[in-house]
Amino acid sequence: MGWVATMQDVAKRANVAVSTVSYALSGARPVARATAERIRQAMEELDYEPNAMARGLARRRSYTLAMSFPEFDTAMGETVFGIVRGAQRAAAELGYHLAVWPVSRDRGGAELATIVRQGKADGVLLVEVAVADPRVSHLQEAEIPFVLVGRTEDSSAYAYVDIDFEEAIDSVVRRLHALGHERIAFVGRPQTQVATGYGPAVRSRTIYRASMESLGLAPATVSCDASPVAGRQLARSLWAQANRPTALVVLNDMATLGLLAGFHEMGLDVPGDISVVGAVSSRPLSAMTYPPLTTSHGPGEEMGAYAAQALVALLDGQIAPTDCQRLVRCALVAGETIGPVPAP
Repeated sequence: MGWVATMQDVAKRANVAVSTVSYALSGARPVARATAERIRQAMEELDYEPNAMARGLARRRSYTLAMSFPEFDTAMGETVFGIVRGAQRAAAELGYHLAVWPVSRDRGGAELATIVRQGKADGVLLVEVAVADPRVSHLQEAEIPFVLVGRTEDSSAYAYVDIDFEEAIDSVVRRLHALGHERIAFVGRPQTQVATGYGPAVRSRTIYRASMESLGLAPATVSCDASPVAGRQLARSLWAQANRPTALVVLNDMATLGLLAGFHEMGLDVPGDISVVGAVSSRPLSAMTYPPLTTSHGPGEEMGAYAAQALVALLDGQIAPTDCQRLVRCALVAGETIGPVPAP
């Protein structure tokens, strides 16, 4: 089979958005005469033949993408806000609106399927994904287009973009170990998130343990509520331990603020007395702390943009779900909260 032009090829040749080509074909929205003529010429040059079924579907589109958050017991971090910003920007560039739809955990998939069937949205971006997420099975059974920002336990059949937690957690553990630290503790999300199977909470803890064991070190994990108050309390309890840690890997932005404040209130020096890394965190958080936090930066805006672009491509029939599966790496952003292991 020879090369077949797609709507994206026509858009590129005519120097317009894919959505503009769709509008010109379907009549769903007005297109300037000069623009329509460029599109027609591009179609002729590329020998593009629009599918009749695709044209019919285009007429019924709402040009809205639904972004769904479950009812996790979580305070949204800067990375999640970045995902929303990135998705909104990319959706707008493709001629779509982004609507945030909070749904219940157990019936969220059915609620989202109803939203799409009623014509209120064309597809779904699932954010804050659980390892066993009921929203996914509901949407798959209903044949609703969706993209995960996160991963289930087995996401091999789904479109997704997620942080490479394996690389992110392992790299900060090894960075601290290279500085001489052996008592490296992991401060994670609230226990309720672990219990409900929230992907980052479960996955990061598992990877931390594996990283420590691969170095011949004893892992030590602790859950913490997502609040500065809980972080302050945890700082005191950690320092009171007989075999207290010399370094912390923290996957909990709000608790990190309290931890650093708590150590400061006790007259401790960070990193002189204890090193702290904010794992899968953000540059804005680093700017809020004293001293500036060393972070493993999660590229939320990049993830959100990719998810929105992938979903529109799925809606246009340009790709299959397995064509858009991506893990993004976190960049270690230098701050002033890690240093060599303290002398005994």
